[in-house]
Amino acid sequence: MGKSTPSAPAAPDPAATAAAQGAANKETAIAQSRLNQVDEYTPYGSSVYSETGSPVDGIQRFRRDTTLDPAQQAIVDQQTGISGQLNALAGDQISRVGSNLADPYSYEGMPGAPSADAAARQQTIDSMFSQFQSRLDPQFADAQTALETQLANQGIGVGSDAFTKAMESQNRSKNDAYQSAMNAAITGGGSEQSRLFGLQGSARERAIQEYERTRNAPLNEVAALMSGTQINNPTFSAIPQTGISPTDIAGPINTAYQGSMNNYNQQIGANNAAMGGLFGLGGAVGGGLAGNTSLFSDRRVKKNIKKVGKLDNGLDVYSYQYKWGGPQQIGLMAQDVEKVNPKAVQEFNGIKAVNYSEAVL
Repeated sequence: MGKSTPSAPAAPDPAATAAAQGAANKETAIAQSRLNQVDEYTPYGSSVYSETGSPVDGIQRFRRDTTLDPAQQAIVDQQTGISGQLNALAGDQISRVGSNLADPYSYEGMPGAPSADAAARQQTIDSMFSQFQSRLDPQFADAQTALETQLANQGIGVGSDAFTKAMESQNRSKNDAYQSAMNAAITGGGSEQSRLFGLQGSARERAIQEYERTRNAPLNEVAALMSGTQINNPTFSAIPQTGISPTDIAGPINTAYQGSMNNYNQQIGANNAAMGGLFGLGGAVGGGLAGNTSLFSDRRVKKNIKKVGKLDNGLDVYSYQYKWGGPQQIGLMAQDVEKVNPKAVQEFNGIKAVNYSEAVL
Protein backbone atom coordinates (compact mmCIF):
# COMPACT_ATOMS: atom_id res chain seq x y z
CA MET A 1 0.00 0.00 0.00
CA GLY A 2 2.86 2.39 0.63
CA LYS A 3 5.87 3.05 2.79
CA SER A 4 3.76 3.40 5.94
CA THR A 5 2.31 -0.12 5.62
CA PRO A 6 3.28 -2.02 8.82
CA SER A 7 5.84 -4.78 8.36
CA ALA A 8 5.09 -8.36 9.44
CA PRO A 9 6.97 -9.36 12.61
CA ALA A 10 10.01 -11.55 12.02
CA ALA A 11 9.50 -15.23 12.83
CA PRO A 12 11.49 -16.57 15.81
CA ASP A 13 14.90 -17.94 14.89
CA PRO A 14 14.60 -21.75 15.37
CA ALA A 15 18.29 -22.12 16.11
CA ALA A 16 18.25 -19.33 18.70
CA THR A 17 15.05 -20.67 20.27
CA ALA A 18 16.47 -24.21 20.43
CA ALA A 19 19.72 -22.90 21.93
CA ALA A 20 17.81 -20.96 24.58
CA GLN A 21 15.64 -23.96 25.42
CA GLY A 22 18.72 -26.21 25.52
CA ALA A 23 20.49 -23.84 27.90
CA ALA A 24 17.43 -23.78 30.18
CA ASN A 25 17.21 -27.58 30.14
CA LYS A 26 20.91 -27.86 30.92
CA GLU A 27 20.59 -25.53 33.92
CA THR A 28 17.60 -27.53 35.14
CA ALA A 29 19.53 -30.82 34.84
CA ILE A 30 22.48 -29.36 36.77
CA ALA A 31 20.16 -28.11 39.50
CA GLN A 32 18.44 -31.49 39.76
CA SER A 33 21.80 -33.25 40.00
CA ARG A 34 23.03 -30.98 42.77
CA LEU A 35 19.77 -31.32 44.73
CA ASN A 36 20.01 -35.12 44.58
CA GLN A 37 23.63 -35.27 45.76
CA VAL A 38 22.75 -35.71 49.43
CA ASP A 39 25.60 -36.60 51.82
CA GLU A 40 24.56 -39.30 54.28
CA TYR A 41 25.95 -40.15 57.71
CA THR A 42 24.74 -43.26 59.57
CA PRO A 43 25.98 -45.46 62.45
CA TYR A 44 27.39 -47.77 59.76
CA GLY A 45 29.45 -45.10 58.00
CA SER A 46 29.11 -42.18 55.60
CA SER A 47 28.44 -41.59 51.91
CA VAL A 48 29.54 -38.18 50.60
CA TYR A 49 29.91 -36.44 47.24
CA SER A 50 32.91 -34.40 46.07
CA GLU A 51 33.88 -32.65 42.85
CA THR A 52 36.17 -34.53 40.50
CA GLY A 53 38.05 -33.06 37.55
CA SER A 54 37.37 -29.75 35.87
CA PRO A 55 33.96 -28.71 34.51
CA VAL A 56 33.36 -29.61 30.87
CA ASP A 57 30.99 -27.30 29.00
CA GLY A 58 29.86 -25.90 32.33
CA ILE A 59 29.07 -29.35 33.79
CA GLN A 60 30.89 -30.46 36.94
CA ARG A 61 31.38 -34.20 37.56
CA PHE A 62 31.17 -35.66 41.08
CA ARG A 63 32.32 -38.82 42.84
CA ARG A 64 30.61 -40.62 45.68
CA ASP A 65 32.79 -42.09 48.45
CA THR A 66 31.53 -44.55 51.06
CA THR A 67 33.49 -44.80 54.32
CA LEU A 68 32.50 -47.50 56.81
CA ASP A 69 32.51 -47.24 60.58
CA PRO A 70 35.64 -49.00 61.98
CA ALA A 71 33.52 -51.83 63.43
CA GLN A 72 31.74 -52.32 60.10
CA GLN A 73 35.05 -52.15 58.23
CA ALA A 74 36.41 -54.90 60.47
CA ILE A 75 33.43 -57.11 59.55
CA VAL A 76 33.99 -56.48 55.86
CA ASP A 77 37.70 -57.32 56.24
CA GLN A 78 36.77 -60.53 58.03
CA GLN A 79 34.31 -61.47 55.28
CA THR A 80 36.96 -60.73 52.69
CA GLY A 81 39.42 -63.01 54.47
CA ILE A 82 36.89 -65.84 54.69
CA SER A 83 36.03 -65.44 51.04
CA GLY A 84 39.71 -65.64 50.14
CA GLN A 85 40.10 -68.87 52.10
CA LEU A 86 37.04 -70.38 50.48
CA ASN A 87 38.39 -69.43 47.07
CA ALA A 88 41.71 -71.06 47.86
CA LEU A 89 39.98 -74.23 49.07
CA ALA A 90 37.85 -74.28 45.95
CA GLY A 91 41.01 -73.98 43.87
CA ASP A 92 42.46 -77.02 45.62
CA GLN A 93 39.41 -79.04 44.57
CA ILE A 94 39.90 -78.24 40.90
CA SER A 95 42.29 -81.18 40.55
CA ARG A 96 39.54 -83.58 41.65
CA VAL A 97 37.16 -81.99 39.21
CA GLY A 98 39.71 -82.36 36.43
CA SER A 99 40.29 -86.04 37.13
CA ASN A 100 36.57 -86.74 37.13
CA LEU A 101 35.96 -84.88 33.91
CA ALA A 102 38.92 -86.60 32.26
CA ASP A 103 36.93 -89.87 32.19
CA PRO A 104 34.34 -89.94 29.41
CA TYR A 105 30.74 -90.00 30.55
CA SER A 106 29.67 -93.64 30.21
CA TYR A 107 27.01 -96.09 31.43
CA GLU A 108 29.24 -99.07 30.85
CA GLY A 109 28.91 -101.83 33.47
CA MET A 110 25.47 -100.67 34.58
CA PRO A 111 22.34 -102.85 34.46
CA GLY A 112 20.93 -102.87 30.97
CA ALA A 113 17.84 -100.98 29.99
CA PRO A 114 14.71 -103.11 30.51
CA SER A 115 13.09 -104.62 27.45
CA ALA A 116 10.09 -106.85 26.72
CA ASP A 117 10.98 -110.60 26.40
CA ALA A 118 8.29 -112.44 24.45
CA ALA A 119 9.87 -115.86 25.04
CA ALA A 120 10.07 -115.31 28.79
CA ARG A 121 6.48 -114.09 28.84
CA GLN A 122 5.28 -117.19 26.97
CA GLN A 123 7.29 -119.38 29.29
CA THR A 124 5.60 -117.76 32.28
CA ILE A 125 2.16 -118.28 30.70
CA ASP A 126 2.89 -121.94 29.97
CA SER A 127 4.15 -122.50 33.48
CA MET A 128 1.11 -120.92 35.07
CA PHE A 129 -1.32 -122.85 32.76
CA SER A 130 0.43 -126.10 33.63
CA GLN A 131 -0.19 -125.37 37.28
CA PHE A 132 -3.90 -124.78 36.59
CA GLN A 133 -4.07 -127.89 34.40
CA SER A 134 -2.44 -130.09 37.04
CA ARG A 135 -5.29 -129.23 39.37
CA LEU A 136 -8.10 -129.40 36.80
CA ASP A 137 -7.21 -132.75 35.12
CA PRO A 138 -7.85 -134.97 38.22
CA GLN A 139 -11.08 -133.10 38.95
CA PHE A 140 -12.49 -133.63 35.47
CA ALA A 141 -11.28 -137.28 35.38
CA ASP A 142 -13.20 -137.99 38.59
CA ALA A 143 -16.22 -136.09 37.23
CA GLN A 144 -16.11 -138.19 34.02
CA THR A 145 -16.09 -141.48 35.96
CA ALA A 146 -18.87 -140.36 38.26
CA LEU A 147 -21.04 -139.26 35.30
CA GLU A 148 -20.57 -142.58 33.44
CA THR A 149 -21.47 -144.53 36.61
CA GLN A 150 -24.55 -142.39 37.13
CA LEU A 151 -25.72 -142.91 33.54
CA ALA A 152 -25.16 -146.66 33.76
CA ASN A 153 -27.15 -146.88 36.96
CA GLN A 154 -29.95 -145.03 35.18
CA GLY A 155 -29.89 -147.56 32.34
CA ILE A 156 -28.48 -145.05 29.84
CA GLY A 157 -26.04 -146.89 27.64
CA VAL A 158 -23.10 -145.67 25.67
CA GLY A 159 -24.12 -144.39 22.21
CA SER A 160 -27.62 -143.39 23.23
CA ASP A 161 -28.81 -139.83 22.74
CA ALA A 162 -29.05 -139.21 26.45
CA PHE A 163 -25.50 -140.49 27.01
CA THR A 164 -24.17 -138.31 24.17
CA LYS A 165 -25.87 -135.18 25.48
CA ALA A 166 -24.63 -135.81 29.00
CA MET A 167 -21.04 -136.19 27.73
CA GLU A 168 -21.30 -133.02 25.59
CA SER A 169 -22.43 -131.02 28.59
CA GLN A 170 -19.57 -132.40 30.63
CA ASN A 171 -17.06 -131.49 27.89
CA ARG A 172 -18.38 -127.92 27.64
CA SER A 173 -17.87 -127.39 31.36
CA LYS A 174 -14.35 -128.79 30.99
CA ASN A 175 -13.50 -126.53 28.06
CA ASP A 176 -14.81 -123.45 29.89
CA ALA A 177 -12.68 -124.27 32.92
CA TYR A 178 -9.54 -124.72 30.81
CA GLN A 179 -10.25 -121.47 28.90
CA SER A 180 -10.59 -119.54 32.16
CA ALA A 181 -7.31 -121.09 33.30
CA MET A 182 -5.58 -119.95 30.09
CA ASN A 183 -6.91 -116.39 30.45
CA ALA A 184 -5.67 -116.26 34.03
CA ALA A 185 -2.28 -117.54 32.90
CA ILE A 186 -2.01 -114.88 30.17
CA THR A 187 -2.95 -112.11 32.63
CA GLY A 188 -0.55 -113.41 35.22
CA GLY A 189 2.24 -113.69 32.64
CA GLY A 190 1.78 -110.03 31.60
CA SER A 191 1.79 -108.88 35.22
CA GLU A 192 4.94 -110.80 35.93
CA GLN A 193 6.66 -109.30 32.90
CA SER A 194 5.65 -105.79 34.01
CA ARG A 195 7.02 -106.44 37.47
CA LEU A 196 10.32 -107.69 36.10
CA PHE A 197 10.50 -104.72 33.67
CA GLY A 198 10.02 -102.30 36.56
CA LEU A 199 12.67 -104.00 38.68
CA GLN A 200 15.18 -103.80 35.86
CA GLY A 201 14.39 -100.12 35.20
CA SER A 202 14.69 -99.23 38.90
CA ALA A 203 18.03 -100.99 39.16
CA ARG A 204 19.36 -99.06 36.14
CA GLU A 205 18.08 -95.71 37.42
CA ARG A 206 19.70 -96.25 40.83
CA ALA A 207 22.98 -97.13 39.17
CA ILE A 208 22.88 -94.01 36.94
CA GLN A 209 22.05 -91.74 39.90
CA GLU A 210 24.90 -93.14 41.94
CA TYR A 211 27.30 -92.71 39.01
CA GLU A 212 26.24 -89.09 38.43
CA ARG A 213 26.46 -88.20 42.13
CA THR A 214 29.98 -89.57 42.29
CA ARG A 215 31.00 -87.73 39.12
CA ASN A 216 29.37 -84.39 40.09
CA ALA A 217 30.32 -84.33 43.76
CA PRO A 218 33.61 -82.38 43.23
CA LEU A 219 31.82 -79.86 41.00
CA ASN A 220 29.09 -79.33 43.60
CA GLU A 221 31.66 -78.88 46.37
CA VAL A 222 33.54 -76.24 44.39
CA ALA A 223 30.29 -74.44 43.55
CA ALA A 224 29.26 -74.47 47.22
CA LEU A 225 32.62 -73.02 48.25
CA MET A 226 32.46 -70.33 45.60
CA SER A 227 28.91 -69.35 46.57
CA GLY A 228 30.13 -68.42 50.03
CA THR A 229 32.51 -65.73 48.76
CA GLN A 230 30.00 -62.85 48.57
CA ILE A 231 30.65 -59.87 50.83
CA ASN A 232 27.66 -58.17 52.46
CA ASN A 233 28.21 -54.41 52.68
CA PRO A 234 26.13 -52.19 54.95
CA THR A 235 23.36 -50.59 52.94
CA PHE A 236 22.46 -46.91 52.91
CA SER A 237 19.02 -45.44 52.46
CA ALA A 238 17.87 -44.52 48.97
CA ILE A 239 18.73 -41.01 47.85
CA PRO A 240 15.63 -38.81 47.58
CA GLN A 241 15.04 -37.77 43.99
CA THR A 242 14.04 -34.14 43.57
CA GLY A 243 12.55 -33.12 40.22
CA ILE A 244 12.52 -29.68 38.63
CA SER A 245 10.44 -28.92 35.56
CA PRO A 246 12.52 -27.28 32.79
CA THR A 247 11.69 -23.65 32.06
CA ASP A 248 9.62 -23.34 28.89
CA ILE A 249 11.53 -20.96 26.60
CA ALA A 250 10.17 -21.90 23.20
CA GLY A 251 6.53 -21.56 24.34
CA PRO A 252 6.65 -17.87 25.38
CA ILE A 253 8.72 -16.99 22.29
CA ASN A 254 6.13 -18.54 20.00
CA THR A 255 3.29 -16.96 22.00
CA ALA A 256 4.87 -13.50 21.68
CA TYR A 257 5.34 -14.06 17.96
CA GLN A 258 1.69 -15.05 17.55
CA GLY A 259 0.65 -11.93 19.48
CA SER A 260 2.75 -9.74 17.19
CA MET A 261 1.25 -11.42 14.15
CA ASN A 262 -2.29 -10.82 15.47
CA ASN A 263 -1.49 -7.15 16.08
CA TYR A 264 0.02 -6.87 12.60
CA ASN A 265 -3.06 -8.45 11.03
CA GLN A 266 -5.31 -6.02 12.91
CA GLN A 267 -3.27 -3.04 11.68
CA ILE A 268 -3.42 -4.28 8.10
CA GLY A 269 -7.20 -4.71 8.41
CA ALA A 270 -7.62 -1.21 9.84
CA ASN A 271 -5.48 0.35 7.11
CA ASN A 272 -7.36 -1.54 4.41
CA ALA A 273 -10.66 -0.32 5.80
CA ALA A 274 -9.38 3.28 6.02
CA MET A 275 -8.05 3.29 2.49
CA GLY A 276 -11.25 1.76 1.16
CA GLY A 277 -13.22 4.59 2.78
CA LEU A 278 -10.78 7.15 1.43
CA PHE A 279 -11.18 5.98 -2.14
CA GLY A 280 -14.95 5.96 -1.77
CA LEU A 281 -14.77 9.47 -0.40
CA GLY A 282 -12.65 10.53 -3.38
CA GLY A 283 -15.33 9.51 -5.85
CA ALA A 284 -18.01 11.33 -3.93
CA VAL A 285 -15.98 14.48 -3.53
CA GLY A 286 -14.93 14.50 -7.19
CA GLY A 287 -18.55 14.58 -8.22
CA GLY A 288 -19.25 17.33 -5.66
CA LEU A 289 -16.55 19.62 -6.98
CA ALA A 290 -17.83 19.23 -10.50
CA GLY A 291 -21.14 20.55 -9.15
CA ASN A 292 -19.42 23.45 -7.28
CA THR A 293 -19.97 21.76 -3.91
CA SER A 294 -17.06 22.57 -1.57
CA LEU A 295 -15.21 20.06 0.63
CA PHE A 296 -12.35 21.78 2.29
CA SER A 297 -9.01 19.97 2.65
CA ASP A 298 -7.09 23.00 3.79
CA ARG A 299 -4.86 22.21 6.78
CA ARG A 300 -5.79 25.59 8.26
CA VAL A 301 -9.39 24.53 8.92
CA LYS A 302 -8.52 21.17 10.57
CA LYS A 303 -7.48 20.04 14.05
CA ASN A 304 -6.42 16.83 15.84
CA ILE A 305 -4.39 15.95 12.75
CA LYS A 306 -2.64 12.56 12.83
CA LYS A 307 -0.84 10.76 10.01
CA VAL A 308 -2.32 7.29 9.47
CA GLY A 309 -0.90 6.10 6.11
CA LYS A 310 0.47 6.90 2.68
CA LEU A 311 -0.88 6.48 -0.86
CA ASP A 312 1.10 4.75 -3.58
CA ASN A 313 1.74 8.16 -5.20
CA GLY A 314 3.47 9.35 -2.03
CA LEU A 315 0.69 11.50 -0.53
CA ASP A 316 0.26 11.20 3.23
CA VAL A 317 -3.15 10.26 4.63
CA TYR A 318 -4.41 11.84 7.86
CA SER A 319 -7.20 11.52 10.38
CA TYR A 320 -8.62 14.87 11.55
CA GLN A 321 -11.59 16.95 12.63
CA TYR A 322 -12.81 20.29 11.25
CA LYS A 323 -12.30 23.15 13.64
CA TRP A 324 -16.02 23.96 13.57
CA GLY A 325 -16.83 20.42 14.79
CA GLY A 326 -18.00 17.09 13.45
CA PRO A 327 -16.69 13.50 13.64
CA GLN A 328 -13.12 12.34 13.08
CA GLN A 329 -12.47 11.93 9.35
CA ILE A 330 -9.77 10.56 7.05
CA GLY A 331 -8.38 12.41 4.05
CA LEU A 332 -5.59 14.42 2.41
CA MET A 333 -4.13 17.84 3.08
CA ALA A 334 -4.60 20.32 0.22
CA GLN A 335 -1.14 21.80 0.80
CA ASP A 336 0.42 18.29 0.25
CA VAL A 337 -1.65 17.63 -2.88
CA GLU A 338 -0.76 21.04 -4.29
CA LYS A 339 2.92 20.16 -4.25
CA VAL A 340 2.34 16.93 -6.19
CA ASN A 341 -0.65 17.70 -8.42
CA PRO A 342 -1.71 21.37 -8.41
CA LYS A 343 -4.58 20.69 -10.81
CA ALA A 344 -6.31 18.61 -8.14
CA VAL A 345 -6.57 21.63 -5.80
CA GLN A 346 -9.17 24.42 -6.03
CA GLU A 347 -9.72 27.42 -3.81
CA PHE A 348 -13.02 28.85 -2.56
CA ASN A 349 -12.99 32.14 -0.70
CA GLY A 350 -9.33 31.59 0.19
CA ILE A 351 -9.87 28.01 1.52
CA LYS A 352 -8.27 25.15 -0.44
CA ALA A 353 -10.24 22.08 -1.52
CA VAL A 354 -9.06 18.81 -3.17
CA ASN A 355 -10.47 16.94 -6.16
CA TYR A 356 -9.86 13.36 -4.90
CA SER A 357 -10.55 11.72 -8.26
CA GLU A 358 -7.41 13.41 -9.57
CA ALA A 359 -5.41 13.53 -6.36
CA VAL A 360 -5.35 9.74 -5.78
CA LEU A 361 -4.12 8.89 -9.29
